[in-house]
Amino acid sequence: MYQTIKKFTAYLMILTAILSVPAVGNSQNRAQDREIRQEIRFARGTHSKIIRKQIRRGVSHTYTLRAKRGQRMQIVLTTRGETSFTIYSPSGVIDEADGVKDWVGNLSESGEYQITIGTDNTANYTLEVAVK
Repeated sequence: MYQTIKKFTAYLMILTAILSVPAVGNSQNRAQDREIRQEIRFARGTHSKIIRKQIRRGVSHTYTLRAKRGQRMQIVLTTRGETSFTIYSPSGVIDEADGVKDWVGNLSESGEYQITIGTDNTANYTLEVAVK
Protein backbone atom coordinates (compact mmCIF):
# COMPACT_ATOMS: atom_id res chain seq x y z
CA MET A 1 0.00 0.00 0.00
CA TYR A 2 2.83 2.38 0.95
CA GLN A 3 4.54 1.73 -2.43
CA THR A 4 1.32 2.52 -4.32
CA ILE A 5 0.93 5.85 -2.50
CA LYS A 6 4.60 6.64 -3.15
CA LYS A 7 4.23 5.93 -6.90
CA PHE A 8 1.00 7.93 -7.08
CA THR A 9 2.69 10.89 -5.35
CA ALA A 10 5.61 10.70 -7.79
CA TYR A 11 3.22 10.70 -10.77
CA LEU A 12 1.38 13.73 -9.36
CA MET A 13 4.66 15.60 -8.93
CA ILE A 14 5.67 14.87 -12.53
CA LEU A 15 2.24 15.85 -13.86
CA THR A 16 2.30 19.09 -11.85
CA ALA A 17 5.75 19.95 -13.22
CA ILE A 18 4.65 19.30 -16.80
CA LEU A 19 1.47 21.37 -16.48
CA SER A 20 3.25 24.28 -14.83
CA VAL A 21 5.65 24.85 -17.76
CA PRO A 22 4.13 27.54 -20.02
CA ALA A 23 3.99 26.99 -23.75
CA VAL A 24 6.57 29.21 -25.45
CA GLY A 25 4.16 30.72 -27.98
CA ASN A 26 1.47 31.42 -25.42
CA SER A 27 3.75 33.07 -22.87
CA GLN A 28 5.21 35.34 -25.53
CA ASN A 29 1.74 36.36 -26.72
CA ARG A 30 0.52 37.03 -23.18
CA ALA A 31 3.53 39.23 -22.52
CA GLN A 32 2.64 41.55 -25.38
CA ASP A 33 -1.18 41.36 -25.18
CA ARG A 34 -2.66 44.25 -23.24
CA GLU A 35 -5.82 46.27 -23.06
CA ILE A 36 -6.31 50.02 -22.90
CA ARG A 37 -9.70 50.99 -21.44
CA GLN A 38 -11.51 54.31 -21.76
CA GLU A 39 -15.02 55.43 -20.88
CA ILE A 40 -17.05 57.28 -23.52
CA ARG A 41 -18.96 60.27 -22.18
CA PHE A 42 -20.94 62.46 -24.51
CA ALA A 43 -20.66 66.22 -24.09
CA ARG A 44 -23.79 67.85 -22.67
CA GLY A 45 -26.48 68.14 -25.33
CA THR A 46 -24.79 65.71 -27.74
CA HIS A 47 -25.35 62.05 -28.53
CA SER A 48 -22.17 61.21 -30.44
CA LYS A 49 -18.42 61.20 -30.07
CA ILE A 50 -15.50 60.87 -32.50
CA ILE A 51 -12.28 59.27 -31.26
CA ARG A 52 -9.03 59.30 -33.23
CA LYS A 53 -6.24 57.00 -32.04
CA GLN A 54 -3.51 54.60 -33.09
CA ILE A 55 -3.61 50.93 -32.11
CA ARG A 56 -0.65 48.56 -32.10
CA ARG A 57 -0.49 44.82 -32.65
CA GLY A 58 -1.01 42.94 -29.39
CA VAL A 59 -3.01 45.79 -27.85
CA SER A 60 -6.79 46.11 -27.71
CA HIS A 61 -8.69 49.33 -27.09
CA THR A 62 -11.90 48.94 -25.09
CA TYR A 63 -14.41 51.75 -24.86
CA THR A 64 -17.27 51.54 -22.36
CA LEU A 65 -20.50 53.49 -22.27
CA ARG A 66 -23.86 53.26 -20.56
CA ALA A 67 -26.99 53.03 -22.70
CA LYS A 68 -30.66 52.19 -22.23
CA ARG A 69 -32.88 49.57 -23.75
CA GLY A 70 -34.61 50.86 -26.87
CA GLN A 71 -31.90 53.36 -27.76
CA ARG A 72 -30.32 53.12 -31.20
CA MET A 73 -26.53 52.76 -31.36
CA GLN A 74 -24.43 53.40 -34.43
CA ILE A 75 -20.70 52.69 -34.57
CA VAL A 76 -18.38 53.29 -37.52
CA LEU A 77 -14.67 52.40 -37.52
CA THR A 78 -12.62 54.00 -40.28
CA THR A 79 -9.20 52.40 -40.72
CA ARG A 80 -7.04 50.34 -43.03
CA GLY A 81 -6.15 46.70 -42.78
CA GLU A 82 -7.53 44.05 -40.48
CA THR A 83 -8.56 46.36 -37.64
CA SER A 84 -12.16 45.75 -36.47
CA PHE A 85 -14.37 45.92 -33.39
CA THR A 86 -16.68 43.75 -31.33
CA ILE A 87 -19.56 45.06 -29.22
CA TYR A 88 -20.41 43.48 -25.88
CA SER A 89 -23.83 44.13 -24.36
CA PRO A 90 -24.34 43.65 -20.60
CA SER A 91 -25.10 39.97 -21.30
CA GLY A 92 -22.43 39.14 -23.92
CA VAL A 93 -21.28 39.57 -27.52
CA ILE A 94 -23.73 41.04 -30.00
CA ASP A 95 -23.46 38.39 -32.74
CA GLU A 96 -23.84 40.69 -35.74
CA ALA A 97 -21.31 43.12 -34.20
CA ASP A 98 -18.35 40.75 -33.89
CA GLY A 99 -15.27 41.58 -35.99
CA VAL A 100 -16.93 44.35 -38.00
CA LYS A 101 -16.17 47.94 -39.03
CA ASP A 102 -19.69 49.35 -38.77
CA TRP A 103 -22.88 48.46 -36.92
CA VAL A 104 -26.29 49.99 -36.29
CA GLY A 105 -28.91 48.50 -34.02
CA ASN A 106 -31.55 48.99 -31.37
CA LEU A 107 -30.36 48.03 -27.90
CA SER A 108 -32.25 45.21 -26.22
CA GLU A 109 -31.09 45.91 -22.68
CA SER A 110 -29.90 48.69 -20.39
CA GLY A 111 -26.44 48.76 -18.89
CA GLU A 112 -22.78 49.01 -19.80
CA TYR A 113 -21.74 48.31 -23.37
CA GLN A 114 -18.15 47.67 -24.46
CA ILE A 115 -16.64 48.32 -27.86
CA THR A 116 -13.35 46.44 -28.20
CA ILE A 117 -11.04 47.24 -31.11
CA GLY A 118 -8.36 44.76 -32.16
CA THR A 119 -5.80 44.63 -34.95
CA ASP A 120 -3.15 42.45 -36.57
CA ASN A 121 -0.92 45.44 -37.39
CA THR A 122 -0.35 48.96 -36.11
CA ALA A 123 -3.08 51.21 -37.52
CA ASN A 124 -4.56 54.67 -37.14
CA TYR A 125 -8.33 54.73 -36.73
CA THR A 126 -11.34 56.96 -36.28
CA LEU A 127 -14.17 55.58 -34.16
CA GLU A 128 -17.56 57.30 -34.40
CA VAL A 129 -20.10 56.34 -31.72
CA ALA A 130 -23.68 57.65 -31.57
CA VAL A 131 -26.49 56.68 -29.19
CA LYS A 132 -29.97 58.20 -29.58
